[in-house]
Amino acid sequence: MSLSEHRKAFYRTEGRYYKQETEAEKEKKLIYSYYPKETVMVQAFVEDACDRLDYEGSFLYDEYPDKGQIERTCQVICRQMEDIGEIKAMESRKSGGKTQTGFWETLTATLFCQEMYRRRCRRNRCKRLW
Repeated sequence: MSLSEHRKAFYRTEGRYYKQETEAEKEKKLIYSYYPKETVMVQAFVEDACDRLDYEGSFLYDEYPDKGQIERTCQVICRQMEDIGEIKAMESRKSGGKTQTGFWETLTATLFCQEMYRRRCRRNRCKRLW
């Protein structure tokens, strides 16, 4: 079991919305199962960063999130992947050692924005409960 499967989200406390969110989670897992292996690795780093930023007052939930903060967060995620050697390993597998300048940063930013959107939607749906 992965780390995310052990977590209980705040929305699971309300019975009638639990089923709706459970279905959305199943759909997410299905779509993620179609991702290429390298994208799954980046997605794991993105979800970890979003988990750490998922608190009241976080820029993730600002009405107009700061683009600069998003870019800095994505740079931090890329640095984390570089520190453990994931980016170099993925590049050598895909391109025979050629560097794909900017590709991983772009992929990270895209996945981060998608994850931020998903969490904002979930939070807005669940905000109606309170």
